[in-house]
Amino acid sequence: MATTAPLSAKSKLAGPSASLKITPSNSPILRPGTRSPSKTSHQSSLSLQTVIGTTTTTPNGFSSHDQSRSFALCAGSAAVLAELDENDNITQRFFRARPSATSVNPSTSFYNHSTPPATPDPRSRSLSHIRSNPHLNLHNGSPSSEAIDSSSPRGWSSRERIKAVTSVSISPNGRFLAVGETGYNPRVLIFSTARDALPDVPLSILNEHTFGVRSLAFSPDSQYLATLGNPNDGFLFIWTINLKNGSAKLHSANKCTSFIKDMCWVGQSLVTTGLRHVKVWRLPTVIRPVSPTKTRLNIEGAGPSPNPAPKALSGRNCLLGALGDNTFTCVNSISYNEAVIGTDSGAVCYLDDREGSQKMITVKQVGFSITSLAVDFDQESIWLGGRGRQMQRVPFEVLRSPGSSTPMSPVRLDKSALDKKSKTPAITCMGSLNSHLVTVESTRAIHVYPIDTLGEDGEQEEGEASMPAHRDPILGIGRMDFPNDLSADFFTWSRNGSVNFWDAQGKCRGSKNIDIDQFPAKEDDAANELKVLRTAENAGWFVSADKLGVLRIFSNSDWSCLNEARAHGGEITDVVIQGMDDTWLIASSGRDRMVQLFERRDTELQLIQTMDDHVGAVGQLMFINEGEKLLSCSADRTVVIRERATREVDGGTSVAYLISRVITQKSSPVSMALCPDDSNILYLSTMDRCVSKFDIPSGHQIHCFKASDSETADAVVLSSLTIAPEISGQTPKVLIGVSSTDKSIRVYDLERDQLLTGEFGHTEGVTDVLLLEERDKSDGSQTKRTVVSAGMDGILMIWNLSVQQQVSPDLIGNTREDEENPVKELTAARPPLRKVLSRSELAGFQRPDSPNPTTPTPIREHSPTLLRKLSRLSLAPSSLKNHAVSETSSPPNRLSPTPGPGTPQDRRRRSPSPVSPKSKTPTPRKPHSARTTNRRTSLDFRNRGKTTPRSEFGSLDMSTEQLCRSLRAYRKKLNGSSQRMQAQKELERELSLTLRIVGGRGQSSDESAETETDSSGKDVEREQKQSYSAMPKSPRIPHRMPSTPSLRHKGARQVSRSRSSDTNEDE
Repeated sequence: MATTAPLSAKSKLAGPSASLKITPSNSPILRPGTRSPSKTSHQSSLSLQTVIGTTTTTPNGFSSHDQSRSFALCAGSAAVLAELDENDNITQRFFRARPSATSVNPSTSFYNHSTPPATPDPRSRSLSHIRSNPHLNLHNGSPSSEAIDSSSPRGWSSRERIKAVTSVSISPNGRFLAVGETGYNPRVLIFSTARDALPDVPLSILNEHTFGVRSLAFSPDSQYLATLGNPNDGFLFIWTINLKNGSAKLHSANKCTSFIKDMCWVGQSLVTTGLRHVKVWRLPTVIRPVSPTKTRLNIEGAGPSPNPAPKALSGRNCLLGALGDNTFTCVNSISYNEAVIGTDSGAVCYLDDREGSQKMITVKQVGFSITSLAVDFDQESIWLGGRGRQMQRVPFEVLRSPGSSTPMSPVRLDKSALDKKSKTPAITCMGSLNSHLVTVESTRAIHVYPIDTLGEDGEQEEGEASMPAHRDPILGIGRMDFPNDLSADFFTWSRNGSVNFWDAQGKCRGSKNIDIDQFPAKEDDAANELKVLRTAENAGWFVSADKLGVLRIFSNSDWSCLNEARAHGGEITDVVIQGMDDTWLIASSGRDRMVQLFERRDTELQLIQTMDDHVGAVGQLMFINEGEKLLSCSADRTVVIRERATREVDGGTSVAYLISRVITQKSSPVSMALCPDDSNILYLSTMDRCVSKFDIPSGHQIHCFKASDSETADAVVLSSLTIAPEISGQTPKVLIGVSSTDKSIRVYDLERDQLLTGEFGHTEGVTDVLLLEERDKSDGSQTKRTVVSAGMDGILMIWNLSVQQQVSPDLIGNTREDEENPVKELTAARPPLRKVLSRSELAGFQRPDSPNPTTPTPIREHSPTLLRKLSRLSLAPSSLKNHAVSETSSPPNRLSPTPGPGTPQDRRRRSPSPVSPKSKTPTPRKPHSARTTNRRTSLDFRNRGKTTPRSEFGSLDMSTEQLCRSLRAYRKKLNGSSQRMQAQKELERELSLTLRIVGGRGQSSDESAETETDSSGKDVEREQKQSYSAMPKSPRIPHRMPSTPSLRHKGARQVSRSRSSDTNEDE
């Protein structure tokens, strides 16, 4: 019976409208989206091409296979499978899977049926998100997850991001590669090592561990895989592997909470070693049932779980004896029932399991701490590696010799001698490849030695097949001008002063080392570091800056120091170089808030200007327009634009930069980048997770957008901004940046403010990114773009950036039809016209010196029919409450200076004439007219309340108040001034005329409203009298006479004078 999953709030929100935010935006107006149907959308992908360096620090992160001459390493979020060819050249392949990747063989979780095998996706994915991709490949009926996920540009949540790889293992038959992850909900990925296998589609995904995978090991027959979780996870699982398709099935399990350093298979037994721990785990006996039994088990054992319960894995500890306080660092098998174990005290132990009862003895003591070992079956010997890069070879005969086998010898290595070498590099991993020996040091250096060149006591010569890489965090990437002597495309530098030069394919072209000053009294956390390294086209030298504020210039031929100066009092954050006619300008910025300008002429370096314009640390500098302007951004939330100025001094030209404009932001700037098409356009990223576009000459902000995904509300802070120009007909203008928030590399479409793609590869913070462009050799019309990223994990990754147009077939068909049959746009489809007049524009129509009462303004236009009806219904007597409000209401109505259909009735309702009560008698045909009349009266009162003098601009009262204030101010100024007035007579004439009119209006308000001299005012009064005399003829008048005389005469005279004054004032 089919079951339906219960609906939840999250499932209900999933779907096309799941991106709607419940939290309201800052503006109540809905803004149109940036996506335009007529604009061609694009899809982008970042495909990993090369990984340089490794993050392997323990034997669990290394595995070798001597038959295929290959070995596996951990490199950030990817596993590297390196192979050594006949010419001792190393080729690499990379394996990794997205969090949403699906395996070819789906495997279910036994302990938690509710969780799917892959990381759960809180946001639904509809089929509309899967765009057509010409590179979509199928392998064994499973689509490539890389192709599918590349079409969805949304960012992953913190639980979905690609995690670091901590353990690898190659199967003895060489067909499978197992990769273990760390972090939340880790996975064990089983890949196929075949040449035609997809590196991003695993054969199986195992999800039983919850807190990271520490170690992996294949059995000698490749039929079993052991996976061990971290101590917090505490589980050891044994999986059966199908040799045909790589599917996995849980076989047995048990708890293992000890701190494990290494593990390996010895026949059908598993040996784990660690902190005061040596244990042998034995597989339970497996009885294969015959067909009738299998049928009976299938019938009787039908339950909710399709997989049988795993068997209990039994284990037994070895007796440690005198080595009970030691740490057993590494283990490896030399036969089907023999193994060798190394300790941190230098003891070599031999484990014998030939009779089914483990027995461990100490066979040899070496003079160094053992950290790794490898087995060379061709020469029947083992190689031991330890502190101080020491190696030693021990034959099998010595291990098996009865004379050297002493049961748990109490002799120990002096630990004081080990402590002296504790800080020296150690060989953490070793592997044998028939004729070569591979070592990985604690400094992340990888060496491949020919075994013939290695002596018995560890004498070694570094082979040519080395894998150069940085051994510490990489702090930056710089571009090399081509051509150069090294044929390099870019260079990288690390904090210890090492500089490597690379080509676009990731091949190292050369290495240099820069000596930096170190104070002997300083602690490790305050040690000096190389922060910045710059060069310029045709400069012939490099400029370096360190953490102590020292600026040095090195020759690129012999790397000798040409000039040096203490430029800043603290760390130098950026250095820029600009070439002039016969000199070079070098500008540096630091955390001491200073910007220093140096001039290098011939071989001399001279400081010419110190700019102290910022109040915070200066983060980045930039020369633009051939040095015409110098830009600097600081943590004080400003971007300072300076212009170059010159003057002649002693027959020479002196240069200085003067401030021309300051751009102030709401948040601190992080990175700046110039538009490649227009050098006057600046893109700026800030700490509030926005990217702004500025016009440099004016300093105005042109555009701004959030660095977020269109489908989620997650925004990030972008650094190391790089802008790729638009290629007509191929790609739009894109913005490439690094997010330190989630350690991702992001690509945005600047035309649509949309995230095209985002990739995760580094396990630590990404420090810098560089864009390389070159013509495609296969197609000269195409431009190949390569993105190089560096991280604090010491890994250098090279990505291939591809941007393709994505137009839906429906849009293409409609476009073709529109081109063939153009259709005129409908007027109803256009937006409505709007022209809203401002207050200043409205004041021009209402000037008191030039009134036009006969022409009503658009604001005062109303329907005559509707207002005439309201006027008739409001003739009933108002309540005492309404009269009280009318009498105490503020100044007269200024909204209706022009007589309208309802104005005479309102004035007549409050007139003192004796016929006014008759006009207010309601009709006898409506017994409920009193209630209706009260409602209408209140509506009419609301109308008048909305048009009080305080809400009208340009009225007579407001003009009077403004004139009074002006006269008071003028009087004060006149009393304090002794100057002679030029227009005194004109002022006196205007004041006397104004005073005469004001006095006349005051007398006329007490007598009658007929003293007005304006003809338009007489017309208005005449119309009012006619409408007033016509109203008593209504048949409704007699029915309201008994109830109205006393109420309507009370205070009516005062209201009438207020209304008459209102008319006069408006006129």
